[in-house]
Amino acid sequence: MKLGYLIYFISIGFSITTKDIYDNSWALVIGIDKYQNVQKLNYAVDDAEDIKEILEDSFHFPSDNISILINEEATKQNILKSFSEITKNAKGNDRVLVFFAGHGETMDLPGGGEMGYLLPVDGDREDLYLSSIGMDELKKLSLMSKAKHVLYLIDACYSGIAAIGSRSLEPEKTPDFINKVTKFQSRQVITAGGRGEKVIEKPEWGHSAFTLNLIRGLKDGAADYNGDGFITATELGMFLSDKVSTDSENQQTPQYGRMTSQEGEFVFIYSENTIVNQQNGSSNNDEKMDLILDKLNKLEKQASDKTTIDEEDDEDAWDYEDYEDVWDDEDLLFHVLFYSSYNNNTSMPETNRLTMGLAKAIDPNLDLQVGIMFDTYDEFENDSLEYSSTGLRVGINKKIYKNIISSQIALSILRSTYKNDVTDTLLDNNIGFTIETSMGVIFPYWDAMFIQFLTGYNFNGIKNQDDEDLLNSPFVGIGMQILGDWF
Repeated sequence: MKLGYLIYFISIGFSITTKDIYDNSWALVIGIDKYQNVQKLNYAVDDAEDIKEILEDSFHFPSDNISILINEEATKQNILKSFSEITKNAKGNDRVLVFFAGHGETMDLPGGGEMGYLLPVDGDREDLYLSSIGMDELKKLSLMSKAKHVLYLIDACYSGIAAIGSRSLEPEKTPDFINKVTKFQSRQVITAGGRGEKVIEKPEWGHSAFTLNLIRGLKDGAADYNGDGFITATELGMFLSDKVSTDSENQQTPQYGRMTSQEGEFVFIYSENTIVNQQNGSSNNDEKMDLILDKLNKLEKQASDKTTIDEEDDEDAWDYEDYEDVWDDEDLLFHVLFYSSYNNNTSMPETNRLTMGLAKAIDPNLDLQVGIMFDTYDEFENDSLEYSSTGLRVGINKKIYKNIISSQIALSILRSTYKNDVTDTLLDNNIGFTIETSMGVIFPYWDAMFIQFLTGYNFNGIKNQDDEDLLNSPFVGIGMQILGDWF
């Protein structure tokens, strides 16, 4: 059980959640079976309702932020009105998803080229311009939105998807890939197929081929091709192009692309507690991760060795209490550290840091600490600006002189953000780390409390709007630490 605590704190410290990337999520979901002027469909409404459920349950889209239009509700006017409302509500660090399940149509343009249209419930193939919604109109609406990322998922077959040939960043060749692609804006689209192709529906699926595989790719994480816990829109497009072509026996091949040249990526995090595993090109960060994992492996090995000894001593039974003795309550301490950090930096001279976690008593004078660190500052000249960071801190505390003085060294890995809190605009974000050493004076009447004197260095490239370092400097600090035997 105690080992589980340590694993939990380590995994949380390195995980990136949806809230780290987006402030809010918005969606417009449309499903039309009962068309008035064209052939009816069988499963478009079911497709839309299932996608809405997945967005709510698996990807933390607030229910109040999802608009759903079904059958007779999905007129051209209602669709454009709903999209316009989302466009106005979405802020600069939000994402917007539009899902459409219905008919699509392609019009040849007199000067060459094609234009794709989505047919609302009252759409008419004989008058596409007046009765339907052109992809150029959707592109205009997406460009009017302040949202950081917009993604169209169109379960309809047609050409003219308003996409341009923009090359995406490659995860394996781009250091800090997720941080980069979530920082840039994007307007992306994935459609179920091209001109002349039909949307394939089957009773045994209860869905179209496109939505069937969309659910598999998102809900089950199958579209996460590089296994990093994130599904980008490009990964999803590649997955659907492959799987839908197979399931439809090559009768339809999804298409995907970008509406602008921006290199951002709409991102789904299908596991909110996934430890990020990407090659970021930093040997220092790799070494830090190796150090932490090495400590954890040693702790696990101690527990494993104890279990092996118990099994050899008694082959007829395994005593769970013997395993628990390795992690006796007396060895596990609750750890809190709070201090003001004074930085050698005029851009942000001071931050307030709080760490909460657990400490493992390795011997009576030595503790291994694992916790979550929070760092904040909001006293800029512009009251709307705010800096904050969250990350993992690992440290060693050793009593060095009787029961009065202790020394400590720690390493923290932090994800930092700098934003305008009034406009919800993300100005910069960065992953950096902090090295600290400190001396603690133990309270004479309560040896769980320390007055801590700290110094160290912040290695962090986060910058303000004037391109000045906010951190990236040495610091000194003074604060309070508690190591309490409260288990």
